[in-house]
Amino acid sequence: MLQQNAIRIYLVIGGGRALFNALVFTINLIYQVETVGLNPLQMVLVGTVLEVTVVLFEVPTGAVADVYSRRLSVIIGLALVGCGFLLEGSIPMFWAVLGAQVLWGIGYTFLSGALQAWLADEIGAEEAGPVYLRSSQVGLIAGLVGIGASVLLARRWLQLPILAGGGLYLALAAFAALAMPERGFKPTPPEERETWKQMADTARAGLRAVRGSPALRIVVGLSLVTGLYSEGYDRLWTPHLLDNFRFPALFGLDDAVIWFGIIGIGATMTGIAANELARRGGATEDQRGTVNWLKALYGLLPLSLLVLAWTGSFWLAVLALWAINICRSTIAPLENAWIVRNTQSAQRATVISLWGQANSLGQAGGGPVLGWIGTAASVPASLSVSSAVLLPAQWLLALARRDGAGSNEEVKD
Repeated sequence: MLQQNAIRIYLVIGGGRALFNALVFTINLIYQVETVGLNPLQMVLVGTVLEVTVVLFEVPTGAVADVYSRRLSVIIGLALVGCGFLLEGSIPMFWAVLGAQVLWGIGYTFLSGALQAWLADEIGAEEAGPVYLRSSQVGLIAGLVGIGASVLLARRWLQLPILAGGGLYLALAAFAALAMPERGFKPTPPEERETWKQMADTARAGLRAVRGSPALRIVVGLSLVTGLYSEGYDRLWTPHLLDNFRFPALFGLDDAVIWFGIIGIGATMTGIAANELARRGGATEDQRGTVNWLKALYGLLPLSLLVLAWTGSFWLAVLALWAINICRSTIAPLENAWIVRNTQSAQRATVISLWGQANSLGQAGGGPVLGWIGTAASVPASLSVSSAVLLPAQWLLALARRDGAGSNEEVKD
């Protein structure tokens, strides 16, 4: 009963975050371009500020979750994300958008690793992997609802979905404060806490765990590769569609906001199917199966980017976007399961945070370069470079097979 309660709470928080994120992000880039009036350079700077914030705070906040409380870290994170969205939606100015990224980024780092580690502590590492995939499915369904709500609200007032998402995040923080137990985690006793020194020791232990495990080194490397390509794609696919394609009239509808909602709905439905296929196909049962799935996904992803970059067909571009989303929505829970299988509880949140930090470092380094390519050459050229950046992922996964990192025994707590 206690285990099932923890799973339900995890799914509620994960599903709520997915719904509220969809509510905000379905129209967020359109809001930044049309209402705030950001140019391409400013849009890249917005992403860079976000990723630098994540890089700076990822490990310290992960250590907070390991030393003090997973539950407290989750509550703080939800509240900060909500405040960030409220700031961005309330003041349509460049400085407010930048400030919102700082709040959102810090909040994200408090959430990153803490929620996954909390679940593993409450129900056990062996049971957590399938729940991560199930949560991804719940998140995709909730995101579907969020996309529809975002389109409806945005047609009334473009920034209304952002404000609604911020308020709902604060409500979710209140729910977490009231509902989340913390029975499996053993925090450091107050008399033994050494504040920053203790957190530094925990962070170093997480780094040692990564250095000492071929499997963890590979999965952190994959996160870095993913970060290098993703910022350019995340910031440029929306203007790519707006500038290079004519939105067809479907049932008399050719409004860009509506079409972005339709694209998001299709991405969600295909993502749900892909996650279910991965779950039934044993993608989290053992490390070898996880590696095989990741090889396929990291093969489809760069190919889809090339199609998106160079096709002249609107419908083929939409199919490419859906394929990209299938890969992204499935890769993350598989890599989470990989990390949980190869870490002990004491360092788990910190290692997941290091995984997230590698991704943010990649985005902070790759985003401005890809943005410059998109400005100096073209957006299709930038997307093509993004595709090429992903090629080392296959080499890393080949190392996992060759060196046996893909078949390591699960680390027991």
